[in-house]
Amino acid sequence: MISEAEQIKRELREKVKPEKIPFMKRILATPFEVLGVMTPDSREIAKKYKNLDIYEVYNLFDELWNSNIHEEKSLAIHILQQYKKQFNLETWKFLRQRLNKAVTWDHIDYLATDIFAEILLNNLFLMSEIKEMANSRNFWERRLAIESTMKMIKKNKIELTLRLAEKLIYDDNVYVQKGAGWMLREAGKKNRTMIREFIMMHLDMKPQAFSYATEKMTELRKLRKEKLFGEENEPRTT
Repeated sequence: MISEAEQIKRELREKVKPEKIPFMKRILATPFEVLGVMTPDSREIAKKYKNLDIYEVYNLFDELWNSNIHEEKSLAIHILQQYKKQFNLETWKFLRQRLNKAVTWDHIDYLATDIFAEILLNNLFLMSEIKEMANSRNFWERRLAIESTMKMIKKNKIELTLRLAEKLIYDDNVYVQKGAGWMLREAGKKNRTMIREFIMMHLDMKPQAFSYATEKMTELRKLRKEKLFGEENEPRTT
């Protein structure tokens, strides 16, 4: 009898689309092997494992997360995402101890905006840890820190996002810049005036942060054109 992890790996290989591999490698910039399994197919497999004991989930997560195959690591997250009602401080600690193996923007984004964000929203004292992570030497942790404010933003609690953004919109790493700009854009959906004023006070922010932050602000179209197209900037990627 094969283990659940081995069964999952077999199911993944039934969904491979080799023609998607070059595209996925380019978009994800992953150091791991890519099978060519698209996210909807991965999530469909995950649905088969939504009635496990939470400790079974943690064990399954580790078996998949320690893989050198990108989609197996993704599926570890997709399975855990289904256990929202059981997220707690133990989940937070469990994932923090494993962040060293999160080295692509998609894995960081899944973890931050869904799992870490949910736990933070329900345990606001963790804001102190988020602030520490925003100062991490690991740029992926810095991106995760500000993206973990996503669910607070949706509840119109944007103070932490702004506090983190004050530093991270000037970060030297482009992935951090984009994450910070993205969260400002999301916050702008809740308080457009406040975010516009924040942007105007920080017009010297990194171009990628500015690009993401102002994407939906049509009233800044002229300024956006001057700043983004009047300078030499690398193309936007995720």
